[in-house]
Amino acid sequence: MPKVQRTTEEWILLSISLLGALAILPFALLRLFNGDWLIAALDSFAVVAMLVVFVHVYVSGRVWLMSHVFAFLCQLVLVMTVMLRGAEQLFWFYPAALAVFFLLTPQLAVGLVGTALLALFLLLWQQVAVLHLAAFILSGLATMGFAGIFAWRTKAQQQKLLSLATLDPLTGAGNRRALEEKLLEAVYHFQRVPLPMSLILLDLDNFKQFNDNYGHEEGDRILVMVCKLIEKRIRRSDHLYRFGGEEFVVITDNTGLREAGLLAEELRKDIAQANISERQVTISLGIAQYHPGETGYQWLGRADQAMYRAKDSGRNHLCICAGQDDQLALTDR
Repeated sequence: MPKVQRTTEEWILLSISLLGALAILPFALLRLFNGDWLIAALDSFAVVAMLVVFVHVYVSGRVWLMSHVFAFLCQLVLVMTVMLRGAEQLFWFYPAALAVFFLLTPQLAVGLVGTALLALFLLLWQQVAVLHLAAFILSGLATMGFAGIFAWRTKAQQQKLLSLATLDPLTGAGNRRALEEKLLEAVYHFQRVPLPMSLILLDLDNFKQFNDNYGHEEGDRILVMVCKLIEKRIRRSDHLYRFGGEEFVVITDNTGLREAGLLAEELRKDIAQANISERQVTISLGIAQYHPGETGYQWLGRADQAMYRAKDSGRNHLCICAGQDDQLALTDR
């Protein structure tokens, strides 16, 4: 089995859930030893829930739902702890708030932490001296503000760096690096949930002639137009990448060979019939469904071989790679 490529979000949630469980565990054990059953039960619940989140993310790699569950859990346990033990437990507010800002979008984090802060105020306003409560509320608001600004700036920088690292600057499609990461992710996901997935590799026919006859600016415009036509046809769950100069890859999740072939034929017709340039623009396509046990590069290689067979058949064709032997599906030009 290939090495698991975990995302930053996975590592953050795995780290926070494990550290949270380890931080609360000594308190749960101490309170059990002292016979403080109610608060010990709450601490034990928090430890078990955090470990469940850790195991679920570690095994499945799914982060979005577990991040929201964990964030809500942090604030719920915080409020219930203060309700049971009073203001002496308020120090837990700060790590709980920071954890939420690490896991959620800044807007959701502000809403959730702000709600918890309001609940704490309502619980304590008659129990704690006004100056002490005001100091806590102000420090809590300051923590929210600092964490929110940091999370917002970090998110913006992360999105900018991600775009620079994974998007093709001309067409906006994923670049080769993003394709390589998707191939690794797709193979890993198939090993956990073996649903069919297919890959379409398409190449513009005689593209060098467009550059030679009309200039590279026209060639770039054609690439952008072709990319827009592909994006218009594929589903939101499909993934588009620019593999080379005039080569594009579409990876379709939960799609068998027949459905991928129909999609490829629709793409071929859309581009051949579109008024993109003075001369007709056509594509040749190779389609391959993922086979258990092969690497992402082997999968891509089979589609590449099928695509070159389509070109050898006269271009403006598609070729489906079905098993060991390619089955050539010719289409009318």
